[in-house]
Amino acid sequence: MALTGALFAGVSGINSNGNAMNIIGIANSNTVGFKSSRAVFFDLMSADIGGTKVGLGSRLASSDRLFVQGGVETTNSTTDMAIQGRGLFILKDAQGETFYSRAGEFSVDKDGNLANPAGLAVQGIKLDANGNPISGLTNIVINQIVVPPAETSEIDLAANLNATATTPTAAIPTDAAGTEDTPANWFAASNFSTVITVYDSLGQAHDLTYLFRKTATPNEWDYRVVANSNEITGGTAGDLQQVTGAGGHLVFNPDGSLQLAGSTIPATGPITWVDGANPQTITGANMVFTGTTQFALPSSVSQVTQNGSQSGILKGITIGNDGVITGQFTTGGTQPLFRIALGDFANPQGLQHVGNSLFLQSPDSGPVLVGSPGDGSFGTVLSGSLELSTVDLAAEFVKMVTTQRGFQASSRIITVTDTLMEEVSNLKR
Repeated sequence: MALTGALFAGVSGINSNGNAMNIIGIANSNTVGFKSSRAVFFDLMSADIGGTKVGLGSRLASSDRLFVQGGVETTNSTTDMAIQGRGLFILKDAQGETFYSRAGEFSVDKDGNLANPAGLAVQGIKLDANGNPISGLTNIVINQIVVPPAETSEIDLAANLNATATTPTAAIPTDAAGTEDTPANWFAASNFSTVITVYDSLGQAHDLTYLFRKTATPNEWDYRVVANSNEITGGTAGDLQQVTGAGGHLVFNPDGSLQLAGSTIPATGPITWVDGANPQTITGANMVFTGTTQFALPSSVSQVTQNGSQSGILKGITIGNDGVITGQFTTGGTQPLFRIALGDFANPQGLQHVGNSLFLQSPDSGPVLVGSPGDGSFGTVLSGSLELSTVDLAAEFVKMVTTQRGFQASSRIITVTDTLMEEVSNLKR
């Protein structure tokens, strides 16, 4: 009985050490996002022989995958991502099944989806122009995105109007919206002019010319806003047409600062463009002259801004540490598009490994907690980087040697026990 038990103890050692050899992760030392595992051995229930506990061998109890942080390698691809800290990327296949992974080798597929090499779509949350979420988990599509135009509704103009200027002798054209005249007549009646480009609701650019005229009253100026007549419904090509009803009036203090209380700033428009855009109006409150002065210096513009823009096509993306994918458009502007979603588990070691660096939720892992990079306990993401395998080659080779020795020793148990049994068999001779 004792010798037979020794045989089975040796067999159990061969089996457990042989299986442990399969867990050694040398083969995955270069697999992106791979998490190494360790073999966990349990002893078998011992037997009571003559009042002495005798071991009956060992068994491989489990293979624990160690979710520890791997090193980070820099790549030249913006869509490659590495997670620093807790969390896994959330991926979905064509059937909608959800997978989780630490491998961030992503690229844009033929349908514009951000996907892994196996074609699984990376999940994220769609954002509006202000970065606010407007969807649940969805595929991240970043192909041929067109940003709509923004109609100009606010203008900020800061200038200095020369305090030594004199009133032009030429009379200003009739002061009413829709007044047309040649450019020469408009400019002859003004001391200074500047052009501001605005955009209508279709994204079409139009030039508004601001004409400033010194009045006979000290420290006071009139201004008119005109546009190219051929761009306005009913206008005459070659002329400039006034787009404000009674024009504006600026009053300055004796120190050259603008006196808003005494100034009159009317609405610019409504302007009916020939291209079919919505009638455009810039209210008086949104026509800002903050910073405008009247000093004894040549008239000049120090700042011009407006909040309109053309429509544009996506030409590139950047990905921040918070997982926000920002689009760069042909207009030169940027806009947030999506935010990468991460999943986390109370026991990530309990996830079911299904190959291809993918995991499935299991009863042992607990339910998934979905969040965004940098929020709470979730780690951040590094664009243009990949998380390396956590396999330590030196440690794995040591494991391989010790496992091999355990296998050899177990086989020797069988050999030695066989010799002992042979000796017992020879006692009858």
